[in-house]
This record gives sequence, C-alpha cells and structure tokens, in this order.
Amino acid sequence: MSTRTLVILMVCFASIALSDDFKTINGREYKDAIVSRVEPDGIVLKTKSGISKVDFTELPKDVQERFHYGSATPTGKAVTQRIDEAESAEHAAAFVDADRFAQQVATKLEEHSDRFVQQVTTKLEERESILHGKQPKMRSRAESMAIQELNFHWAFLAGTAIIAIVLFAIVWARVK
Repeated sequence: MSTRTLVILMVCFASIALSDDFKTINGREYKDAIVSRVEPDGIVLKTKSGISKVDFTELPKDVQERFHYGSATPTGKAVTQRIDEAESAEHAAAFVDADRFAQQVATKLEEHSDRFVQQVTTKLEERESILHGKQPKMRSRAESMAIQELNFHWAFLAGTAIIAIVLFAIVWARVK
C-alpha cells in the first residue's frame, strides 16, 4: 500500500469518526452530520433527523476534494467496505455473547429445576406418610421459620430467573 493511499484512507476514516456540518451548493444544511458511508457518487450522512445521501455534484469543491471525488483511487468503496466489515464483526461478537448467556441461563435453570423437583418430591413423601398415619418428625419453631425463609428465597430466585429469561428473550429478538 502506497503512502498516498494510506494518507487518503486515514483522512477518510478521520472524517467519518467526527460529526460535521455540511452545506450543499443549493443551500441545504446538514448539522452535526456523521458520514456513515462514502460511495463513488456521493456520501451518506446520519443526522438527528435521519439518514440522507448527498451526491458529490451537490457539494462544494472543497468537500468533493476532501472525499476524493473524481480521483483514480476508489476510496469511497474501500471505506464503505471497512465500515461494513467492522459492523458485521460487532454483530458476530454480540451473537457469541448472546449464545454464551443463553447457555449460562439454561444451566442455571436446569439446576434450579432439579432442586425444585427434589423439594416437591420431599413434600409429597411427607404428605403421603401423613396420609398413611405416620407422623413426620416434629420441627421446632426456629427450624420451621428457617425453612419458611429458605422457601421465600427459592421463590425469589425462581422469579428472578424467570425475569432474566424474559429479558434475554427480548434482547435476543431485537438482536436477530
């Protein structure tokens, strides 16, 4: 890569990163615009009001020169390709993180469901023994309160897990 090409690319990337004001030769103004793409025939600007494409023929000469309109080097296409590659890499990283999070949630959910099944089984066995006339071991008041508090914490954790799963589903739907 020649030094000239490198300088041109650096100027293009620097101009993309900063917001700027643009004014067409017809007098239309784009305030605090960010150049999202440089194409062979114009630039794509992101502003508070939306996304606009402005042809190079509508821009003053200094802006045309800044983005190398009419030069032999197709910098616009190169810049656009680099932006697209960076955005797709970010999306891929987000999917990997989402998959990892989904696996962690599934593992935790499986652990909690196993514990819940164990507790239900224990309760059913106690109730069945009462029905058959066998009295379960009597618990002290402190032991009963501790068990009640433990059950509250389990219910809280189960509710938190459900909320986390719902939030994950919402985020997952928006990421896709």
